[in-house]
Amino acid sequence: MAASNANANAGQPLMTADGTPLKTSLQRSMRRSKLRAAMLVLPPLVFLLALFIFPIGNLLTRSTDDALINHQLPLTFAILDQWDRQQLPDERLFEAMFLDLTSLNRYLIKDNFATAVNPDDPAWKIQIPKKGPYRDAMITIAPHWKDAKTWLPIYEIAITAAEATGAEREVKHQQKRAQFKICSMLTPLTNAACSKLYKALNQWDGVSEPDENLFKALYKDLASANKFLLGKSSTRMNYEKPGFKSLIKKSGRKLKKVSEPPYIEAMIKAVIRWGDIGFWHALVAMEKPQTSGYYLNAVDRKWDENREVVMQPEERQVYVMLWWRTFLVSLIVTLGCLILAYPVSHLLATLPLKYSNLLMICVLMPFWTSLLVRIVAWMVMLQQEGVVNDTLVMLGLPDEHRLPMMYNFTGTIIVMIQILLPFMILPIYSVMKTIPPSYMKAAQNLGAPPSLAFLRVYMPQTLPGIGAGVILVFIVAIGYYITPELVGGKDGRLIGNMVAYHMQKSLNWGLAAAMGTILLAGILILYWIYDKIVGIDNMKLG
Repeated sequence: MAASNANANAGQPLMTADGTPLKTSLQRSMRRSKLRAAMLVLPPLVFLLALFIFPIGNLLTRSTDDALINHQLPLTFAILDQWDRQQLPDERLFEAMFLDLTSLNRYLIKDNFATAVNPDDPAWKIQIPKKGPYRDAMITIAPHWKDAKTWLPIYEIAITAAEATGAEREVKHQQKRAQFKICSMLTPLTNAACSKLYKALNQWDGVSEPDENLFKALYKDLASANKFLLGKSSTRMNYEKPGFKSLIKKSGRKLKKVSEPPYIEAMIKAVIRWGDIGFWHALVAMEKPQTSGYYLNAVDRKWDENREVVMQPEERQVYVMLWWRTFLVSLIVTLGCLILAYPVSHLLATLPLKYSNLLMICVLMPFWTSLLVRIVAWMVMLQQEGVVNDTLVMLGLPDEHRLPMMYNFTGTIIVMIQILLPFMILPIYSVMKTIPPSYMKAAQNLGAPPSLAFLRVYMPQTLPGIGAGVILVFIVAIGYYITPELVGGKDGRLIGNMVAYHMQKSLNWGLAAAMGTILLAGILILYWIYDKIVGIDNMKLG
């Protein structure tokens, strides 16, 4: 009977107590386990993406992004590649630059749509309320804005602007001069992705009466683009060639008086620097939306008029020297910390516990003190009338021969060694603490002198701690900028100071991002070297 029941159940799936197939129950349990695991992993993953991956991605993007000028000078860059770069550009390129620079101010001038403007206004802005209603105000000034036909030339060009290449734009400029002129007067519109009006036009059917959204988008583009061109764009151009910002601003004032060709004579007469071929060569370097120019600038290089990499003028060669100084300072500080930290770590690892703990408190004390407090304390100690020099004078140093240890290379080294010393001590100490003292005794019992036993037995076991301390101190030192800024002066300035300067003062984010990327690449190379020599798995940080 039992045998028959077994045979009857042989083809049936195994069931749980509640009647659910065992296989289904196991699958359900595994799905719940995976879901719980995913929920546990999700917060640190989001944290990693938000605070590490995205910033690095943004850093890499900013270091190569140069689309700013392309958005503001679309006509000029559409035909810039046709220039031979050997002599001053021809009339056509001057005309394109003229239209790009004056378009926002000329868009509402009478010869286009008989729209009234206030010529006394520095920006020649249309006199309508900043907060609207835009439609009623503009129709009051010029009733034809109410007619859909007035918008059709803009509409026709806007719907194809995103797809058009530079060559197609130039053909359109030649074939439909009047219409394309209208388009060029809305600088963001020619690069349609940047235009509020473009988005509004895409929602318009091209037949019905324009609504408030169209008028609002038109006004916003006119106001913002003009401000943008005279602000951020001119600043970016000035990075490439000093004097470009003042050239753009002066042109914005004086080219309003130019009304007809030939534009070469008119523009050079208005602003003589347009006759300097160097400014046109600088435009060539900004022609592409992606650039390697920031990286070249970070190592004192640039593109010349023939698109070849050359050295910057001597008066602008600063960064290579700072890179070498940063590397040298980091190397000296790392070696200094290693020389001081090794015996201190050995003492900490071998002393009795009560004395070791007291010494460890002294090592950790810098972590409990503000960095600025420690720097100021060293500034008091190292100045020529400070504690160190006063002590040396008491020991016999002539008063007139006091040592200069502030605002120079020496002061930077001394202070950085003191600040970074704990970062070297802790990993070395953590490794030494795990080494049994019996190893040294065994080596001596086998006949090895203490020095040989130390070199052949003890020291090799401390290499993971040494490697961790060296790479940690070097990486921290290479990116330091507060201490060199306060203590080092001109002779102690490092590359980190220039990164901070471009981020906080010059606002050259592209160059700052390029320098940061180079530092990041250097750190990754150091990690790779460390992994090959010691192994990341052997790193001991405490």
